[in-house]
Amino acid sequence: MFERLQWLSALDLALLATDYVTIGLGLVISYIAYRGYRNNRNTPMLFVAAGFVLLMGGPGLLGILFFVLPVGQTAIAILTQASEVAGMCSILYGLWVDPS
Repeated sequence: MFERLQWLSALDLALLATDYVTIGLGLVISYIAYRGYRNNRNTPMLFVAAGFVLLMGGPGLLGILFFVLPVGQTAIAILTQASEVAGMCSILYGLWVDPS
């Protein structure tokens, strides 16, 4: 199941672990932004929350799929970039749009 992990060095595994700490922090930020939306019904905050999920959660999930499923590296790279671009656009829209 995790055959790809056996080829990683200790440094690579440490870097992978810190990547998932960063992803966790991004998802916590998205949850806080969602709570801001829910408490104030501020629609731009919903876009910021969704953007952080796409920016951090999407690549994290795809990274797990890369190690668990026999998915090609090119497909994962394309989907990761698409998720990151969509997340950045969502955050930009949430920060740009008038909250009224």
